[in-house]
Amino acid sequence: MIIHIRYLVALAFVPSGFTKIIGERFTQLSTTSAIGQFFEVLYLSGIYYNFIGAMQIITAILLMTQRFALIGTFLFLAVTANIWMITISLHFTGTWIITSLMMFAGIILLYWDKNRIAELNSEYDSPKKMYAPKVSSIWVNAGIIYISTLLILCFVGPKTDLISKTIYYVALFILVGTALYSNLVFWKKSKQSK
Repeated sequence: MIIHIRYLVALAFVPSGFTKIIGERFTQLSTTSAIGQFFEVLYLSGIYYNFIGAMQIITAILLMTQRFALIGTFLFLAVTANIWMITISLHFTGTWIITSLMMFAGIILLYWDKNRIAELNSEYDSPKKMYAPKVSSIWVNAGIIYISTLLILCFVGPKTDLISKTIYYVALFILVGTALYSNLVFWKKSKQSK
């Protein structure tokens, strides 16, 4: 469940992060409202706008690697806390619910690694403990495939030429196939271990 939460929150960051990295507008709201003005100023900030996108992509990659997921969780909470406060302070209709759920997911991930975090603050050399089950290579590989194909899908975008459409459908097939395969292998292994 924790691995799938990591995948889910990472997937939320990929399209918006990619849009910011390539310097496209994240949304097309009228600048007559406070929300529209905010997004316009954010877009016009230039390198800061690209930096936010890069941090979202880096966070997604770290979360999907499983090995560096704790660092990804810290980054995810930092970025999401900012987004959450923006949606609350600018009175986004309904969006604050989504960002609140994202914050809750980040807190669940942080709680999962609570013992690893406690060890960072320990003054004593304690023996190495196993705080969480070892992550199977199937999940690590699935995360690499997910992030790679998602970035390809973002790069290809909604183009209509045959090559782009082919790449889009192949990447989509790989995503779905990876999800089905990794969960099937996990299910079989967990059934055998019982």
